[in-house]
Amino acid sequence: MMILYCHCAYADVVPEATKDTVRAALAGADGRVEEVADLCELAAAGDALIRELASGAGPLHIVACHERAVRWLFDVAGAPLPGSATVHNMRTEKAETILARLGLTETQKARRVSAPAAQPPFPAKAPDDWIAWYPVIDYDRCVSCGQCAEFCIFGTFEVDAGGRVLVAHPEKCKLNCPACARVCPASAIIFPKFPDGGPIAGDEGTLSSGAEDGMQTDLDRLGRGDVYEALRRRAADARAAAQAKAAARRAGAESEDASLA
Repeated sequence: MMILYCHCAYADVVPEATKDTVRAALAGADGRVEEVADLCELAAAGDALIRELASGAGPLHIVACHERAVRWLFDVAGAPLPGSATVHNMRTEKAETILARLGLTETQKARRVSAPAAQPPFPAKAPDDWIAWYPVIDYDRCVSCGQCAEFCIFGTFEVDAGGRVLVAHPEKCKLNCPACARVCPASAIIFPKFPDGGPIAGDEGTLSSGAEDGMQTDLDRLGRGDVYEALRRRAADARAAAQAKAAARRAGAESEDASLA
């Protein structure tokens, strides 16, 4: 059995008590246990560990956050998660439930090291260091409408020749801004570090009709009313450009019809 444990070291979205209890018990687990500071960061870097675990033989368990978020983070790393893999969600599941699903016996649970520190000794982030906050696309839901790419003013997205939306520059995403997820009509955009839960964090379900109000709230939290206005202008410009292209196509068709008459 292989177990990947994510500390989610740079976001406060997993209860510390759950993390500590699960981590301590894993000291008694049979098989290989890999601890990482931040699965989001490893995925963005295409880390070899993720590819190794995804292609390995035997049962694979990932102890992290929402299953939908984890599966598409593996996709970001270019290593689709096997359907046989099991994801354990420390955001919503109790530690005892996770340990039972991992099949740890009472004897194994008792073979614990001394209680771990609340925060493992991962390198602290400097003020100008990148925190791996970026959109992750659920391609099972994405309809390739491109609204996220048109809406984002930070250059995070690109659209390839086939019309597929890509998170080409995750490092350009504005920290704590999930506005593109608010405008996605398919609720296909995930921010695994989103603190409020729900589909934006990777849970199942779709956004409510009040998503635009939520977007305003998110941007207000950033103290960036100017960003909100810029996003409005960007969306309006995109609509105007689309209307101009449609008008040009109609004019061309009418001209062709007239020449044939």
